[in-house]
Order: sequence, then C-alpha cells, then structure tokens
Amino acid sequence: MKKKFSFKDYILMGLLISLGMVLQLVDNLINFTGVPGGKLGLANIVSLLNIFIFGGANALVISTIRALLGSLMFSSASSLPYAVSGAFFSTAVMVFIKKHFYPKVSEVGISIIGAAVHNYAQLMVAAFVFQNIRIFSYASVLTVISIIAGFFTGLQVKYLNKRILRKE
Repeated sequence: MKKKFSFKDYILMGLLISLGMVLQLVDNLINFTGVPGGKLGLANIVSLLNIFIFGGANALVISTIRALLGSLMFSSASSLPYAVSGAFFSTAVMVFIKKHFYPKVSEVGISIIGAAVHNYAQLMVAAFVFQNIRIFSYASVLTVISIIAGFFTGLQVKYLNKRILRKE
C-alpha cells in the first residue's frame, strides 16, 4: 500500500532538498582533507534524516534530485555522474541497512557505510570514464575519510533523530 503524503510532507521534502543543496554547497567550499573527493558529506545528514522521516523510496528520489540540482548549480556538468551515482547508491545501501539492521547498526554506523558506498560509487564512475581500473588504488584513502566524515555526520543524525523526531 502506497503512503499518501500530505501537503505538509511535500513542503518538508522540498525543504530537505533545499537544505541538502545548501549543505552540498558548503561541502564544496570546505576541503578539510586536502584530498580530491575527500569531503565532509554534509548532505548525507539530509539523506539519512529523510530515510528516518519518509522511508526508502522517497529518500532515493530526494537524494538523487538534490545531487542532480546541486551538481548543476554548484559544480560543473562533468561532476553530475559522480554526484548522482554517489547519492543514489549510498542512499540505497543506507535504506537497506536501516531496514534490516537498525537499531543494531546505529545512525553513526549507517552513515559511515553510506559515506564509504558514496565514495566507491564515484570511483566506479571514474574507472568507467577514464577506462582505468587503477583508480581504485585511491580507495584506501577515501575509506579513511569516509569513516571520519561518516562518523561525524552520523552523530548529527543521531542527535537530530532524538531532538527533532522525538524518537524514544
């Protein structure tokens, strides 16, 4: 059975897309690692919150729209396949983990896994675009960054889940 969304739900979805785009812009401006592609993943906060608020299918759509619009507005068109694939696959995996393993895997764990999948999806796109499998030698560096960034964004989601969603 399909869930019917209220007008308020649609407004919240639009706000989540907008907030995700703003966080994506901030993320593009901050390079805390000095490593290309090593970002905080702030928009992941919105993606993961969306999973808890609206569920999986909606989260996939909103994350993909956010990545698409954010890429077109704040980056170059060449970044589009990287952003969209990263957002889609990381959200899909986070939805799966939340559905099957939450609360054994906390928001922090889900966020770390999502950050890693985001980076691996982007590496797969890069390997395809550049026709070079050696791009995966970069995976170890991105995995360390994923763990650190995913940990901190996951803490934010855990806090927001308790405060905003009034989760017990």
